[in-house]
Amino acid sequence: MNQEDLDLEGGDGELYEHHRVVCDPNQSLVRLDKFLFDRLANTSRSRVQAAAKEGHVRVNGKAEKPSYKVKPGDVISVVLPYPQREVELLPEDIPLTILHEDADLIVIDKPAGLVVHPGHGNWTGTLV
Repeated sequence: MNQEDLDLEGGDGELYEHHRVVCDPNQSLVRLDKFLFDRLANTSRSRVQAAAKEGHVRVNGKAEKPSYKVKPGDVISVVLPYPQREVELLPEDIPLTILHEDADLIVIDKPAGLVVHPGHGNWTGTLV
């Protein structure tokens, strides 16, 4: 199985996961939703089913139902919106070098690699 993943921002400002999977020549017949659930990390079967019902799962360019039986050589394209996550900002003990601080302003020496604010894949250990 070949798989290419790409994260893109949609025109509506939402983030989406784009997956493309090419089935092996010896792929056995299996339901599309089960096939994708087994191959896409951090994706539930119900999330795959919902995407298929909305027409966001295509096999060989055609929208298919979750019950479609995957065949050898099928090219599957999937677009999944990132799940919404409410972020509760909690203080964390992250050592920072403070260069200046007064009542209105704080200046730090931000280390390379320190993520500034929470986002997909970085919910903790951020500056904010």
